[in-house]
Amino acid sequence: MRKNLLGTLIAAAGALGAVAAANRALRTNVPPPNALGGVVRSWRWREHQLFAAEAGAGSLVLLIHGIYAGSSSYEFRHVFPLLAQRHRVVAIDLLGCGFSEKPDLDYNAEMFVEQIVTAIAEFGPHAAAIVGCSLGGAFTIRAAARIPEQVGRVMVVCPTGLAGALDGPRTGAGRAVTALVRSPLAGEALFNLLASRPSLGWFLRNQGYADPASVTADIVERYWQATHQPGARFVPAHFVGGALNCSIAEDLPRVTGPLLVAWGERAHRTSPLATAHEYVERAPNAQLRTFANSALLPHEEEAPLFAARLEQFLAC
Repeated sequence: MRKNLLGTLIAAAGALGAVAAANRALRTNVPPPNALGGVVRSWRWREHQLFAAEAGAGSLVLLIHGIYAGSSSYEFRHVFPLLAQRHRVVAIDLLGCGFSEKPDLDYNAEMFVEQIVTAIAEFGPHAAAIVGCSLGGAFTIRAAARIPEQVGRVMVVCPTGLAGALDGPRTGAGRAVTALVRSPLAGEALFNLLASRPSLGWFLRNQGYADPASVTADIVERYWQATHQPGARFVPAHFVGGALNCSIAEDLPRVTGPLLVAWGERAHRTSPLATAHEYVERAPNAQLRTFANSALLPHEEEAPLFAARLEQFLAC
């Protein structure tokens, strides 16, 4: 009996050691390259260090990424230099994403909204426009509703926040998922599986991009590098558990300034074009612009047209 128990304990310890070794082997302390260019600088929110890239001169355009692995340092790589030809463009990483610090915190929507509000004061104190994408678009709308006097115009790209797949209330099961993914051994192993190259490639081809052929090995590798930074799983842990849900039905009517809703016509069924009209109807001064050859990332898939649409929006 004792021998069997000892053997079981040794086997279990060996298995745990193997999982820990596999997790360590997949971590990389080499940050992915900054694909934006511009001047890389840091700023602080509370006691934490965040990343930003800045280029150009003139009125401030602040870019807020979605909760993607690549974050601002990759998501805006095509449109960033185009906008910088006429504006001072700043792309920030939210805490826990991209190049920014990745502490193990209880991330929530209000935390990210506060970071956006702080960024406007840090780089402004006023913004000609804030551009937010996906869940970052919902955070951007709430931030704009909170400080309308500091925000000129708002552009959101395929935002969430109105009866979408990511907008429901958090459940007990969601809290359990968050706790699991945050755990140091099993959670990291589970996240490594979800953020493997095949998984990332499948997601990008089937939900991110209109044309699956656009998802090159280089794009997948960039996302993989970002997801395997130490601590990179903490924000996704809260995301998959529903802690970042941001219902903006009450915020949209308080965005009294001009609002431009941008949507790819080939967006996946989790964020279909049909839902875009709800955002326009709820905001008092909103308009919709669609992109025929894009899914969830028109600022990447149709960057010149995206930049031109934003310029038109700022000029009108």
